[in-house]
Amino acid sequence: MTQLSDSVVARLRTEMQVPDLEGTRYRIVRHLARGGMGSVWLAEDTVLKRRVALKVLDLVAPADDFGARLLQEARILAGLEHRGIVPVHDAGTLADGRAFYCMKYVEGQTLAQHIAAKNIQEKLRLLERIAEPVDFAHAHGVIHRDLKPENIMIGAFGEVLVMDWGLAKVGAPGLRSAENEISTLVLLTPNPSRVTG
Repeated sequence: MTQLSDSVVARLRTEMQVPDLEGTRYRIVRHLARGGMGSVWLAEDTVLKRRVALKVLDLVAPADDFGARLLQEARILAGLEHRGIVPVHDAGTLADGRAFYCMKYVEGQTLAQHIAAKNIQEKLRLLERIAEPVDFAHAHGVIHRDLKPENIMIGAFGEVLVMDWGLAKVGAPGLRSAENEISTLVLLTPNPSRVTG
């Protein structure tokens, strides 16, 4: 009996998770990423003829709790209309029973990838641009709670977007300031001791 390689097992696992988009306006293009409770897929919106990202609950996740959390994340994002927060276009339940939401597809790099070649002035400008949507969210009673370089995208035209609001808390008492979340981000940035140009 031949054992399957890790890459083959990972591919089979991804193929098993391909969402059933029957009855929706979306068509899967390819898998983009996997998170704690679901996967993100590049899809085509067949009505508007544009690429979008679909965040879909995994089949193995307990539908009730995780489905409600995924839709809560979509509602949080929908309520935070800011140029630095990825916009949500749609949300619902697929034919296979999994919750999903549709958002803008962002092409670019994570902050961790993007920042390596930047000098100190460019890094500080980026940090300031990251603080804007975080501060906006705080002004609306929302704490991100998972701010890290991998959850910040720098788009192809330099746009900065804070992503993955799955752990966000709404209306938290004792709301921390944007300063504290940004300080945490600085500590998590690769090679924080090497922030010189």
